[in-house]
Order: sequence, then structure tokens, then C-alpha cells
Amino acid sequence: MPPPRVIPGLAPGVRSEVTPLSARKRNLIARLVVVGVSWLLLVPAVGRGQACADPHYRWSEKVDTTLETRPVTPVDIARILAAWAPLGLTSKDWCAPRAGREDSVFTVVGWVRRLKLHEADGDWHIELTQAPATPVTSCLIVEIPAERYGVVYGQARAALAALVDTTRLGPRGDLDPPVRVRFAGAAFFDGFHQQPAADGTARVVQHGRCNSSLRALWELHPVYSVTPPG
Repeated sequence: MPPPRVIPGLAPGVRSEVTPLSARKRNLIARLVVVGVSWLLLVPAVGRGQACADPHYRWSEKVDTTLETRPVTPVDIARILAAWAPLGLTSKDWCAPRAGREDSVFTVVGWVRRLKLHEADGDWHIELTQAPATPVTSCLIVEIPAERYGVVYGQARAALAALVDTTRLGPRGDLDPPVRVRFAGAAFFDGFHQQPAADGTARVVQHGRCNSSLRALWELHPVYSVTPPG
């Protein structure tokens, strides 16, 4: 065993015995330090992921009225389904803020093929197609929140009810014959329905009938106005 070490600065005759650590103990301490630092870095990240108390996926964005006064850009449903690149959002991004195209307001003219008035989150769920005979799977979803989230939503619902007879919908909300309507609202990518597939790619699940591709996860949500097609 090596002799005790004398630490400079101590009073004469006072000895401090410091036994050198073995290599094994030094490695153990180093590992504990790494684990501790990693935990401190991880905790803030987890906290940020749970920062909101939204009752539904990205709910603060779905009922946001602050974009209502922004300029409106016309776009075709067919172009959205063919050209708008999907975002990387998934169901894990519960509190993600709007980004990119989601900060813009668009107007689309489409044929209402299905109108669901009693969704679990209270939204009116509308499925549109580019033409009246377009396959219903090539649809775009637009949604109108409840009036309690903004007067504008009550006005939009009233305008839609004036154009579509909501008392004559099919059991699943199907509209026959379809009705052509213009909707204006904020772009929204519903990443909740983007799920990983077995081959490592992503796929759309449980997004009404609008599952033609990942681009079909683009919606107008919320809708701010409903008008005749003009």
C-alpha cells in the first residue's frame, strides 16, 4: 500500500491521508457523472414537450382566430393533394405550434361529399372533392370549430347550413347530391394521422376517407368563412 500523501498548506505535523482511487472506481465515478448530466439535459426537453394542456391534438392551433385577417390565397384541392409536401409532424407533436404554410390562409372551392356534425372534439368535419364525381377517397378535409371558440365559427356554420340542408344527410353524413361551396381557412397539417409503416415509410391512418396520400393530411382548419362558390 502506498504511503499517505501530505497535502501542501496544512499546518506542520498535520497529515491528510488521501488514498489514490483505483482505475475501476475512477471509471465508475465518471459513468455516474455522465448519467447525471444526461438526466439534467433530458428533463427540460421533456418539460417542453408537455408544455401545453390542450385537450386534443394541437388544439390551440385548430381553434386559433388570430389568422382570420390575413390575406387569402386561392388554391385548388387537386393541387393540395398533388403538390403540398407533407410535414414531419406525428401524433407525438401534441403541442406543436404552426409553422411554414400553416401560417397562411387559403380559399378552396369544392363539392361537399360528407358533413359530420357530431365529432368528439365538437368540430364540424367536412370532406370535399374537386369535382362532384371525383372519387371520395381523393378528398380534402376542412373543419369548423364550435362557436364558443370564436364568433367567426358560429357565422361560418350558419353560412354552411344555409347552403347545405343538414337535415337530409345520410347516416354517416353523406350528401347526395353533393353541393359546391367555397371555404376559407388556415392551412393545417394533421400529423396525428401520420404513422410509421413496417417498411420504414409513413402512412395515413384514420383520417376519414381522405387517405389518398400523406398530402391528404393537409386541411383547412379552422375555417373562417363559408360562401357560395361565385
